Amino acid sequence: MTADMVTTSLKLPADIYQAIKEEAASDHRSINAAIVVALSDHVRARQRARRVTEIGTEIVERHGELLRRLAQ
Repeated sequence: MTADMVTTSLKLPADIYQAIKEEAASDHRSINAAIVVALSDHVRARQRARRVTEIGTEIVERHGELLRRLAQ
């Protein structure tokens, strides 16, 4: 194990565990790898959603008046 890895225990509902186990098998991955992929995807999606919100806020702050006029 490399220095940038952390070991942790995780309690999962049985149905979620079974779903992850099936996903892992169909993707030819370990359960651990499937969990890492799922969490990575989730974190990236949340980061992307936050960035979209930030960009929307910037657009409104810069061009709010123009947007209000166009909406009339």
